[in-house]
Amino acid sequence: MLHAVFAGTGFSALTLQVVWQRVISLHAGVDLFSITTVVSAFLAGLGLGSLAGGRLADRLGPRRSIAAFAASNAVIGVFAWFSVWLFYDLYRSSISVVDGTLSAFAFHFALLLVPTTLMGLSLPLVARGVVERLDDAAPAVGRLYSLNTVGAGLGAAVTGWFLLGNLGFVSTVRLAGTVNLLAAAVVLLLRRQAGASEPRPAVAPEPRSASPASGQGRAWMALYGLTGAVALGLEIVFFRVVDALMRTNSYTFGHVLSLYLLLFGAGAAIGARVVRRVARPDRWFLALQYGVGVAALLGVLALIEVPAWVGLDGVLDRHFAADGYTTGGYRFDTAEEVARLAVVNVLGPLAVMGGAVVAMGMSFPFMQTLVTDQVDVIGRRTGALLSANIAGNVAGILLVGFVLIDRLGTAGSLRLLGALLLLPGLAAAARMPTARLRRGLGAGAVALTGALVAAFPSNERLWAFFHGAESEPTFALTEDRTCVNALKNVEGNDLLYVNAASQNGYPFDDFHVLIGLVPALVHPAPERAVSVGLGIGATPYGMAADPRVRAVEVVEICGGVVGLQSELAERGAPESRALLADRRVRISVGDGRKFLLGAGQPFDVVTVDAIRPQSAFSGSLYSVEFYELVAARLGDGGTASGWVPTERVASSVVEAFPYVLEFTVDTYHGARFFVASERPFDFDREAVLARYAALDPGRWFSPRQARSIQEFLSTAEPVVLRDGGPPRPVERTGVNRDLAPRDEYFLNNPARPPVPRVEPE
Repeated sequence: MLHAVFAGTGFSALTLQVVWQRVISLHAGVDLFSITTVVSAFLAGLGLGSLAGGRLADRLGPRRSIAAFAASNAVIGVFAWFSVWLFYDLYRSSISVVDGTLSAFAFHFALLLVPTTLMGLSLPLVARGVVERLDDAAPAVGRLYSLNTVGAGLGAAVTGWFLLGNLGFVSTVRLAGTVNLLAAAVVLLLRRQAGASEPRPAVAPEPRSASPASGQGRAWMALYGLTGAVALGLEIVFFRVVDALMRTNSYTFGHVLSLYLLLFGAGAAIGARVVRRVARPDRWFLALQYGVGVAALLGVLALIEVPAWVGLDGVLDRHFAADGYTTGGYRFDTAEEVARLAVVNVLGPLAVMGGAVVAMGMSFPFMQTLVTDQVDVIGRRTGALLSANIAGNVAGILLVGFVLIDRLGTAGSLRLLGALLLLPGLAAAARMPTARLRRGLGAGAVALTGALVAAFPSNERLWAFFHGAESEPTFALTEDRTCVNALKNVEGNDLLYVNAASQNGYPFDDFHVLIGLVPALVHPAPERAVSVGLGIGATPYGMAADPRVRAVEVVEICGGVVGLQSELAERGAPESRALLADRRVRISVGDGRKFLLGAGQPFDVVTVDAIRPQSAFSGSLYSVEFYELVAARLGDGGTASGWVPTERVASSVVEAFPYVLEFTVDTYHGARFFVASERPFDFDREAVLARYAALDPGRWFSPRQARSIQEFLSTAEPVVLRDGGPPRPVERTGVNRDLAPRDEYFLNNPARPPVPRVEPE
């Protein structure tokens, strides 16, 4: 029963981590700096907890360690029930004090440190409570680690695919907290029953031969920290590759994390069974680390090359031409669609990371054997081992996330990490019993790693594969720590891709230009404007076309998109050249919502460049609370605009703004956008047309587009969604909230029927 409880706490821990990271991102931002801040704070707590838990466990002894485990889960459960109020409501009420980067980090770090330290206590405490014999230490702790990791994997899957979309963030985090409270109750009940039964006779610890000295144990722990850095670096790379394969959406993160943890847990379970039969765990550990590197390189190569060998290349080509779930790209009515689903969601991810992650998991029981030589210090050794690994994890995140991806790209980072793991392979070969075997295995390891590194594709070749552009001469790529961005020529248009999902393209379409242009033309005297998002450049270009606008702030979360603007300019795109040369336009890289939170001066125009509502983290740009933030940043009579992709978005806008008009662009598939304000306004056609003529359309647009926009402005009949009165009531699930982003979790929340329109009084 205790093992099942421990698996349940793993389920809860991952659920809490996913929800807390999402809640904190609503004000800290979803750029890499913010996410790394949250992850590093989370890991720091786990590391401190592991160290403290190890020392505490050895002082308390077996029975009291189990009681301490129960107590820690009780506190985690109580904290979880109130955590959203702490991370969301308390932060919003304290924004004037903690709006700086350092103060925000300190705020989140201090709050996260409490529950994560308690989570870190778990494994050392439980290990001390269940292990009685030295020979049982590695298998028993390996099984515990495996069960906790498998529970965490199930938590990531259930949370990502079901809980967040159906329950929202508050109910999900309270459900996880309830799991911790139940775990505490069950453990205390088990402890009481065990205390009432006849005590088991003490078993003297069995000495082990060739037990490593304490200095050797510390050296192995340091090595485990270094391999932990490589492991987390590989996890970042694996996620980026699989995310592109699955065509990034809000379900991808939970799915990839779940597969990673389940594979790791399976590896730990295998290692726990094998380790007892192994005479030289040092060789096994080193060989497994070498295997991680080989499998990581071989897995991506297999994904690229094997489909053509088995006749699945056509399936992948058609998949890369679509955008997965986000555009209804999955059907289940043909054998090919089923095969595509299996390849993209299961076989492909397993090929990329399966072998490497299983080998990572298998390594833990062998390392546990190498550092544990006495039962009465098992808690301390387990805690120190986990702490060293977690410290390496943090270093790996920082090194790969902030340095290697920028410098080497995904392919170069993977090649380097795989090559580094040749070193433990050579160390394993050096520990073989004969010189001939040492030379042969060493030479073989060098040859195999060298061949894989040489055969591994370049960064452009790798991403060209995931964009279905292997033979496309006009494919352009930029990659940094924020995103993978590409331009691909499709039927004469340069289409923008972000993390392998298609966006809009060049030449600019009317719709995206109008989202930026119309709110400026409606405003009687716009001077300061901001565009949340750059994209292909059409929306901020539309804003800048109005010469009355004196300053345009553009905040783009994907840094490489700016580089692709330069690529378009070099290809001869006059709009891109004009946008980059315009001194009124200032482009910065960062999270747009975070930028608005810290903005000091009001804006006359705020536009939100179109992003699919199914994209990961898109809920922070389509919620009632976000639109309220936009309204709060508008000056007197200011206007805001954005895409209306779903009826929930329309209802959310109407909830936040008292005056809302909706426009339909028939030339762009009937797409809709809104213009909204805190003050009464109307679409004065004559004034708008006069302002449009004054900007000299021929200077900004092609003759065809200038005529098309003129026709739209001359014939558009905007629909009044709200005209100062109260918003029409809708169901609770009929709007997007910060803590319940329904449209983002679209598989759990089918499209709503159209909202009723209101006519002006």
